[in-house]
Amino acid sequence: MNSEITTGADYASRRRRSSRRRKRRGLPLIRLFLLLALLCAALAYREFGSLLSNRYAPNTRGSALLQSTAQASALKPFAADLAVPEADSGTDLLGDVRAEGVLLIDGTNEKALLSRNAYTRMNPASTTKIMTCLLALEDSDIHMDDVWTAGPEIVVSEPGASMGGFQQGDKLTAEQVLYCLMVRSGADAANMIAKQVAGSEEAFVEKMNARAKELGATGTHFTNSHGLTDPDHYTTPYDLYLILHEAMKYPEFQKLASQKLYTADYVDAAGQPVQKKWFNTNYYLVGKAKLPEGFSVVAAKTGTTLAAGACLAQLTASESGKQYYSVVLKSPNHDVLYQDASLLLQKSAQVH
Repeated sequence: MNSEITTGADYASRRRRSSRRRKRRGLPLIRLFLLLALLCAALAYREFGSLLSNRYAPNTRGSALLQSTAQASALKPFAADLAVPEADSGTDLLGDVRAEGVLLIDGTNEKALLSRNAYTRMNPASTTKIMTCLLALEDSDIHMDDVWTAGPEIVVSEPGASMGGFQQGDKLTAEQVLYCLMVRSGADAANMIAKQVAGSEEAFVEKMNARAKELGATGTHFTNSHGLTDPDHYTTPYDLYLILHEAMKYPEFQKLASQKLYTADYVDAAGQPVQKKWFNTNYYLVGKAKLPEGFSVVAAKTGTTLAAGACLAQLTASESGKQYYSVVLKSPNHDVLYQDASLLLQKSAQVH
């Protein structure tokens, strides 16, 4: 009897001890579970806070790229280190300037001085070739001493197009083709560059438009590498300034875009020597027009078609060392174009 009681008590005691051991073993698991739950809650709170922050924070990237113009409905590209003009500024000083699109910028201080239709889309004619040249200079696979062979791409159908005079099979260096582009304004040179850089005109045009967007030239759309007439090929005075400003970062561009005369010696398809002399199409550089006293051309590109009128984008320097970007689009003719460009520089002193 006593034996049975003693055994039962022992059994109960053993069960209580076993229960306590199970409870002690379970405590770490419970603590681990609670710790994991707290960690998940903290992560969820952080992600939720980040979502709210991103959703309601101001779009600083967009505001850095776009800035309102004087007209509430208009937008214009913006970059911190570039001038941002009003669409029309200093109009009282532009009465004698006949061009439809005008922009004068103090390049030393990046300050807009005068503007007319700065964000209006216009046909740029051969000032397009600034972008063509820029893409060639930016391409690390292109070297000045590379030898290129002219192919079917050099054929240009538009009457009156400025040409370098290449024949299929001609072998020229990349440097010679680039000089033809910027000095002679050769459309055949532009097509050769497009093929060498991108493989085709179409692929090159895609690069042109992509690069324009990167530069903030949102009012620009290219359909070819040379600037010949196409209703879907356009830019604005401001966008042209942006493109020229970027090109000026390359010393090679300044050299290409300021040469008065370039002589190219190369060989034709039969290996026979060919020599071409190309005079710059810029009247200032070749002495057909005179800059205002104390100014000189640093780099420039002209353009002329029936649709675009006479155009000029250039950087000039004064004797004091100040630099000025001038963009003149759609002047009635060449004579008026250089009158307009000179008037802009003359008026620069009045608007500082």
